[in-house]
Amino acid sequence: MDRRFVVVAAIASLALALLPAPDSANATPNCTASPRLSGSFIQPDLVDSWTNTQIANEDTKLKNACITTQILQWTADSKNHTATYDTGLTGYTWNTSTDVPDRLLSHAESAGIDAYVGLQINDDWWTKYADDTTWLSKEATFSEQLADEVYANYGPYDSFAGWYLPFEVDNDHFQTTTEQDNLARFYATVIGYLHSTFGRPVVISPFFNANLGGALDPSGWQTMWTRILDDLGSTAPDVIALQDGVGAGHATSAQLGAWFSATRSAISTAGVSTSLYDDAETYQLGPSGFQPMPIGPVVTDMSAVSASVAGYWSFSYDHYQSPLSTFANSAYHNSYLNYLANGTVESTAPTTPGPPSANAVDSQTVSLSWTASTDAVGVAGYDIYRNGQLVAATNGTGTGFTDTQLDASTSYTYTVKAFDGAGNTSSASSSASATTPAGPSYGTNWSLGKTYTASVAADASYPDTGGTELTDGVLAATPTYVAAWQGRNSVGTYSFTIDLGASHAIKSLNSTWLQVRSDFVFLPNSVTYAVSTDGTSYTTVGTINRPAIDSSDQIKTYRLIGLNVTGRYVRITVDGGTAWSMVDEAQALTT
Repeated sequence: MDRRFVVVAAIASLALALLPAPDSANATPNCTASPRLSGSFIQPDLVDSWTNTQIANEDTKLKNACITTQILQWTADSKNHTATYDTGLTGYTWNTSTDVPDRLLSHAESAGIDAYVGLQINDDWWTKYADDTTWLSKEATFSEQLADEVYANYGPYDSFAGWYLPFEVDNDHFQTTTEQDNLARFYATVIGYLHSTFGRPVVISPFFNANLGGALDPSGWQTMWTRILDDLGSTAPDVIALQDGVGAGHATSAQLGAWFSATRSAISTAGVSTSLYDDAETYQLGPSGFQPMPIGPVVTDMSAVSASVAGYWSFSYDHYQSPLSTFANSAYHNSYLNYLANGTVESTAPTTPGPPSANAVDSQTVSLSWTASTDAVGVAGYDIYRNGQLVAATNGTGTGFTDTQLDASTSYTYTVKAFDGAGNTSSASSSASATTPAGPSYGTNWSLGKTYTASVAADASYPDTGGTELTDGVLAATPTYVAAWQGRNSVGTYSFTIDLGASHAIKSLNSTWLQVRSDFVFLPNSVTYAVSTDGTSYTTVGTINRPAIDSSDQIKTYRLIGLNVTGRYVRITVDGGTAWSMVDEAQALTT
């Protein structure tokens, strides 16, 4: 899968601490422990956001965890013509605030860490794959040009260990011999050039979806890779870091053995000197979106492939277990150090949280608090259950949660469980209930039937038929792909602007969204509402962040109520992240 999704969507909310929490005082890592991680992928955005002090601290943490390799995922984007450094490539601009590869490599050298440097990404890969040979040939040529410039800039670093090719191959889009031959020619060109010109090893990181109907099974996967690697011979990649897919929901731990064994057999049959590594996914889809995978499941997944691999890297310890970020916290890192020191994952559950207290703040909001739990290594966070359903997970030792975008005049009952960085969970707390008061009633919808524009067109698979679906008053009744939904995939931030036809008093603004997690359709990270009287100057009236909901397929409306604003134009700005976002209806209401 496009692994930028599982990190980039979270980077905007990362709050990185300058001075990280200390490593567990009781953990002296054993770097001969098995299985253990020795590498971590890292994305340019994270490096760019860190200060030099933070990078140095991160490298110290990695070395303490016996991780001595980093893989920078890319240095350029050949679709958007951008680079992560001051490039001289024709038509390309520098789009990061710092020289990302220089900072990563220089700090890695000081820390004694090896770094593999990624070449280009290009979102067109996800539609073209190896079917468009003209496009693929251009990408091969650009890979060579990019490698020349990157190596000229950074080759003198002793930490420059090799290259990473970011285009990810799967078990669905390379099933024909033509596709496999096209891919082999691309690899032969690029890897052959990298080998002969720079003499450094080359890494690729394919993935499989064990649950995808119509895709290759392990036997077909083995045949595919045997054929490709046999064609490549001496230009085969030096390392295949195979994504295990568990965090993405592409496989279970029990399914991993067959896929890794098939890949190992393909390498052996082809007779190439490629090493097989496990690219262990150290994230998981939790109730509040992507979050760190506890150490226990990480170790279980590594153990499941131990018979087939030469080592273990991660996607991504830097992003999901590092104590430098409040996206994770020190509990995960310290739990991993504890595992390295003792050879087993700590199994003591946190104590049960103290009795919670729930208070209805208004017709849409309940404030929840509880007494802290304790843990042998450290509490990593708390799971929040509403009416028996897991709806949110907090990060860290805080003992409060604000539940928003609730229904008016409704009773809600809450319980809380503590979890640690190893994956142990406490018993549920006692329950607490609160009832939201009645909310305002709105009878007039100014936006009904009105025209609007979108900054990004809907995807052809889920179009905005007739350009009317946002304001036609037709609300989807069930969370299924009916015609009322219009969708956009991996477009980041976009907006709708509705012309109400005249200025009106507005008391409420809302928009309705779809969640189908199994298909990577997620609620927006945030929706911001703004109004204008002239269509030029807009005033923001409120932002709604993604509310707490359970994992079921469902429809959710993002509501602003109690407004007292006037405007003819309404602008709805959506942070859709890098997944699918699907919207049905938008409304500008008054009493």
